[in-house]
Amino acid sequence: MKKFALAAIVAALGLSAVATAQFSEPSGISLRGGLFFPSSASARAEGKTWFGVGIDYKLKDVSYRRAPGDFNRYYTLSLDYYGKGDHSNMPVMINVVARREKLFYSVGAGLGFAKTPKGAGVQTNTEFTYQFGIGMDIQEGETPFFLEGRYFGSAESKLSGFALYAGIRF
Repeated sequence: MKKFALAAIVAALGLSAVATAQFSEPSGISLRGGLFFPSSASARAEGKTWFGVGIDYKLKDVSYRRAPGDFNRYYTLSLDYYGKGDHSNMPVMINVVARREKLFYSVGAGLGFAKTPKGAGVQTNTEFTYQFGIGMDIQEGETPFFLEGRYFGSAESKLSGFALYAGIRF
């Protein structure tokens, strides 16, 4: 599963490089990486901080009539990976993002491809996953940079927790 997540992220990076080389408009791709802090005591026994990465692809604006000061809203498709040892989750979600100036909020739901220890082995499941987050654009321009905090929830409570990310937009 780790190889699949890495391959998906490498492919997305390659696509985003091609997209940004061909177009002057933003491609709608955001990449992020950082730390995940599991909320379950059994998951924290694996490690108090885990590595996490993710990618979002902007699908469609849903703000048809925007008054000045209103939030700009759009849908994204996201793929994340966080894990350590025998614990990991790879959620694939549809999200709604609301943005006003440099501040943005996101809420999403989808399926998580989870791996948790069971007895002497490892159990894999596909289960309901959700997230909500808040972030802020730090730098705009040619290389937009952002910071973000997210809570990932999972039907497998061992895989729920908070994440702190830094990322860039293409």
